[in-house]
Amino acid sequence: MIFLCNVADVPLNGAKRIARGRLPAIAVFNVDGRLFATDDRCTHGTALLSRGKVENGRIICPLHFGSFDLVSGEPTELPCETPLRMHRIEVVEDKIYADIAD
Repeated sequence: MIFLCNVADVPLNGAKRIARGRLPAIAVFNVDGRLFATDDRCTHGTALLSRGKVENGRIICPLHFGSFDLVSGEPTELPCETPLRMHRIEVVEDKIYADIAD
């Protein structure tokens, strides 16, 4: 498990981008108090999902407005067709950690 950020760093119904040097960035989402982590890149294009809009448990890509379910990572709106890679997270003392296999 690696440390991503503090819970307070992720806005309610928003996202926080976690840059990791040369490794792919991670996006942490807060959906009505539930936290999720995924790669910060849309599977359809090169857009940063952390810049998208969180709405009804989905992340809407800022580039082509396709969307993904943030619980499962499954695409919910075209043109997105490939699921997101979701990362298992744990919260310990208000700190968010993720199990990320690179």
